[in-house]
Amino acid sequence: MKVLLIGAGTMGRGGIQALRNFPGIESVTVADLNKEAADKFAATLNFPEVKTVQLDVTDSESVTALAREVDVVFNAVGPFVKFGVPILKAVIEAGTDYVDVCDDGDATDDLLELHEKAEAAGVTALIGCGQTPGISNMQAKYVAGMMDDIDSIKIAWHVGSPQSDLVAEESYDFVDAQDFKESSPAGWNHLVHSMTGDIVVWKDGKFDKMPAWDSGEYIDFPEPYGRVPVFYVGHSEPHTLPRYIKINEFCACLGGNRFHKELREEARGYQEPKHPPVDPGTPIWEAPEKWKDKGVWQGQAAIVEGTVDGKKVRYTNRYMCSVYDKGIYTFAGQAIGIYLIGTMKNKKSGVFGPEGILETEDFFKELVRITNESNGWDFTLEELLPIEKEILG
Repeated sequence: MKVLLIGAGTMGRGGIQALRNFPGIESVTVADLNKEAADKFAATLNFPEVKTVQLDVTDSESVTALAREVDVVFNAVGPFVKFGVPILKAVIEAGTDYVDVCDDGDATDDLLELHEKAEAAGVTALIGCGQTPGISNMQAKYVAGMMDDIDSIKIAWHVGSPQSDLVAEESYDFVDAQDFKESSPAGWNHLVHSMTGDIVVWKDGKFDKMPAWDSGEYIDFPEPYGRVPVFYVGHSEPHTLPRYIKINEFCACLGGNRFHKELREEARGYQEPKHPPVDPGTPIWEAPEKWKDKGVWQGQAAIVEGTVDGKKVRYTNRYMCSVYDKGIYTFAGQAIGIYLIGTMKNKKSGVFGPEGILETEDFFKELVRITNESNGWDFTLEELLPIEKEILG
């Protein structure tokens, strides 16, 4: 498989580095406006063939020409509200399959509008395949498959600060340790964009809107992380999940991080939420034994409510990041998406969210495998993605 990376930032570098866990990668071409950065990153790669090229992504003809030389294009250039559609159009023109990490909800809608164009060109485009969106979508699909009827799906994520006293900086060997301390300009752009104005949610069988970042809920992760507040935020998952899964009542994304007040001031003009979440006061969820010494510092969950055998239930499927994890949590989704799209037999053409084209069995088999191989762990799927079941009535 020949892969073209467009954009040698944190998400692009991490996704390509994670590809080292997969067989059959013949060559990687690293394309970036900053040729020096592309060369520096390429020097760390050990694929059979590695090339670099300077690329201005606004030059669609150059993007198309490069895309024609490979089997899969991996686009990691943000913000996607600006660059997503032009790049995908150029790749479709080349007739080459495509993967990206688009996390902007409005950009997701725009990319999905290219479905028929991609279908006519015989191109398979997988959008939003990273950590969240990406792994989160597959968590939701996995849990939804256990239910007879789906009432709601909520994706929740929260980012804390790594416990630096537990692990040395050099242990993050997929990207520079500095990347875990500072968000990129594109990352900040996305955060502010996703927290400004109204956001799209799925409500009562149709797409609707609600204010961003003003109300929320609590979600539990293992101690010392514990119970954390998350707020309704603009993200890709509510734009794709209802297209592939029948959801009767509600679908939305909630997010949170250590920059709550600063981001709300930047995006909304005030610091305190107008409708803060209320702590349910129940005992905090306890993770499987293997997680209790892993130093969890961020995580995400798919929370699915519905009916099983006539009973109302809630399943919460958690995925957590350890300070000892060597980048797999953040970058596995990209690599798995590239590999599966590049090797999939009889794949459909068009533009799809992860849950629309990837099989959960294939996806999570690879996630468990590369997590264990990279970190020297021995998690089962049930331990890596533990599910809490609650009977609602």
